[in-house]
Amino acid sequence: MLELKPMPEATVTPGVPKLLQEGFYVRFTDAWPNQLDHVAGKSFQIERVNQVPYDLSYIIPTGDYRDVDISNSAAGEKIYPENVKTLYETALGFKPGNYLAHFYIPSGEYMHRLEYTGMVPDVSSITRRYLGARKPADSPYDDKRIFIYSVYKLEPLIIRLYVEAGIDYEKCVLGLIINKCYLKPVSLTAEQMARAKVIRYYTELRW
Repeated sequence: MLELKPMPEATVTPGVPKLLQEGFYVRFTDAWPNQLDHVAGKSFQIERVNQVPYDLSYIIPTGDYRDVDISNSAAGEKIYPENVKTLYETALGFKPGNYLAHFYIPSGEYMHRLEYTGMVPDVSSITRRYLGARKPADSPYDDKRIFIYSVYKLEPLIIRLYVEAGIDYEKCVLGLIINKCYLKPVSLTAEQMARAKVIRYYTELRW
């Protein structure tokens, strides 16, 4: 449910759409839990899409951080679906700046870490603040490479924005394209299964 698409090493003609389109297939793995049984282990065809651009902007002091909850929780930014038939594919890019981004789901559970004890992101550590961090250059505003897949009742995803030393305040701008996908349940053929976009639960991405 969280992907970083690296910069392509070659161009393809005709181009391949970055976002899911009408008629595309998606498949949720069996690892999705029972409380999300409206998608767990199921396959869908996308009936229609609607791309909604949205920018989030925060001014943060140097050496400080802010946690941005993109879910529909009370303190969240309300960028999750409210319908069991909707998938949000959110493309995320950053405007340039002197800041880092870490991802957590749910709160306090690191998406990117190493296996050795204590090798987890920590903005208070001179070295581990860079562990698993994404910089604006990793996913530029005009070439978004981070993709978040959210469904109704998914646990909150937190983006921790940390401003490095250098200036008193930094303006952190998160550019979003929220691709609203309306889902139709289908049984896929072997050929369709091979072409389907596989959407993994976050526990499959973290071990």
